[in-house]
Amino acid sequence: MKALFRNGILALPLLLGLCKGVQSSTLTDLGEGVANFAPEQRLNNDHGQHRHWLAIGRLNFKNSQCSGSLIDTRGADVEQDGPAYVLTAGHCVGSDADRFIQNAPASGQVIFNYFEDTQAQQLAYSIARISWGTRRGGDIAIVELDRSLKQLMTDGISPLKLARNPAATGSNVLIVGAPHFTFLTRVACRQEASVDIFEDGYVWFDQLSNRCEGVRNGISGSPVLTRYDNEILGVIGTTTRLDGPFRCAGDAPCEIRDGIPQKSLNTNYATPTSDLARCFTAGWLTPDVANCPLGPASDFEPRHEENYVRMVRTKKGSTVPLTWTQIFALNQPFYRLKYTRTLADCANSQGYGPARPSKGHEQDISTYALDAGPGFYFLCVIGQAQKAAVDRRSARNAKIYWRWALAEPVNTAPVYTLVESKKNTFIVTLLEQPPDLAITGYQYKSTAPQFSDCLTAEGYQRINPDKNAFTVSVADGPKRVCLKGHDIVGNPSPVVDFQLLNSTDRP
Repeated sequence: MKALFRNGILALPLLLGLCKGVQSSTLTDLGEGVANFAPEQRLNNDHGQHRHWLAIGRLNFKNSQCSGSLIDTRGADVEQDGPAYVLTAGHCVGSDADRFIQNAPASGQVIFNYFEDTQAQQLAYSIARISWGTRRGGDIAIVELDRSLKQLMTDGISPLKLARNPAATGSNVLIVGAPHFTFLTRVACRQEASVDIFEDGYVWFDQLSNRCEGVRNGISGSPVLTRYDNEILGVIGTTTRLDGPFRCAGDAPCEIRDGIPQKSLNTNYATPTSDLARCFTAGWLTPDVANCPLGPASDFEPRHEENYVRMVRTKKGSTVPLTWTQIFALNQPFYRLKYTRTLADCANSQGYGPARPSKGHEQDISTYALDAGPGFYFLCVIGQAQKAAVDRRSARNAKIYWRWALAEPVNTAPVYTLVESKKNTFIVTLLEQPPDLAITGYQYKSTAPQFSDCLTAEGYQRINPDKNAFTVSVADGPKRVCLKGHDIVGNPSPVVDFQLLNSTDRP
């Protein structure tokens, strides 16, 4: 059927009513029998077989490509006149941990009916504003389209319901989204524990974890769905599937307890949405209502700081305490704070100090001794419009400052690749692995095996960090290559060595 343009939107009349009866009282396996942890499956909809996922689409915002879901914001009176809201990840719309985005005009596009075989029938709508966006406490955004929910439903798109109950550990879930350069896919797995994670300075609480396959670029913002009810449990924000050996860095989240980071391999994380339906009144987003988990929003001035600090050991092996002086500025007249080494403590309303008057956009200062050894330290700061008790919502929206104290020994040896670029000439390329290996810290030396001592400083050369590589020729005989590095604050790494043979000496 020929596609029609209406009001700037690509529409297909045939889609009208496709979603009638999607919510069935019978138990339907929306995974269609696929085994948990099976590879991703590309989805088609030529016969309407996946019409229940018309509401999941591609979100294009500035230079990012993510996934998003049209959500059902109707209340008991089945209001449809409110805006059409799309749920996605906060980082997909440029959110950060300093300021919340609220009702900010924006331009972009969300494309529904995003199946491989329905490209001619896609439904595209413009973004009007970012109603809510943050990467503080969670990675979540709510995008308002330039049409009402009623208009999208008239176009045949049935919104997805937000689950009212949290995901149970061990329950079967689905992730449906659009990876980069392709269309909607589906993966299945089991819901695992809820955890608190840290990623490159961002802290997200109570993240739903799972090990579904196929989570990669473009899947951010995808819904985690109940397998049999098609309700949204959470929104995908990050994964450890893409990060290699990195720890706690961008796209390399970690879990932190008592200051010690732990990385869970091949794990995906989603911000829970089980209470999000409470944030809508008569079809409109109302984040300030008392039972909305989005909670009050306090803005802090951005700061660029040296968060990694070197902790020196005495000759007896104990560490020397450091002093942490933290400067901050916020837009509220009062603040409360708490120091801890465990992320979950920041989200706990108990244990915050007394309300203190803020200097507003001038600088407030707090000082603390880092005296419990290496690892993470956190300062949780809550802004308050008035002196009041701390509730769970405020604690979850705390601004979290951090320091990562690193001390010897560094257990990670230099990481490199080795390629023979031409006969008897090798290129050694060094790999960065922050915070354990800094690319600026690598040194090497290469000599005849009988003259080389890797443990002496003599003969080492620094490697140009812009090239990250050096060349070794064995045309005049075998060479012993020594490599050493240091972590991001200068603690030395172990030394590694290897031997390169002339072509005539190889088997």
